[in-house]
Amino acid sequence: MAIKDAPTVDTIDFDEAEAYNPDRPISSLIRTQLLHLHHAEYLSKIPAKERTNININTLHTEGQASEYIQQVTALLHKYGKKSKPARKKASGKKPAGKSKKAKPAAKKRASRK
Repeated sequence: MAIKDAPTVDTIDFDEAEAYNPDRPISSLIRTQLLHLHHAEYLSKIPAKERTNININTLHTEGQASEYIQQVTALLHKYGKKSKPARKKASGKKPAGKSKKAKPAAKKRASRK
């Protein structure tokens, strides 16, 4: 049973074909993403001869930005840190070695008078 005075939400139609337009000028959000990727490209361990050497200030459309993002992402994956294999879960046993000893009780101080 619906509540009489409950607010309703109007849904709008979304045209997926208009969501990406390669000729649209890039937004400030995409510009910031380009800047972050540019820094990652030059601060990572990618050899200088394999970098894209693209000046991000020459990228003006979403299509150009998309190509640059794909190229840099592929390079970062290629030269990125290799992930370690997953660790096994502990079996509940403590590892042999150092055992924690109980600390002796602290001495009480005599009161100052």
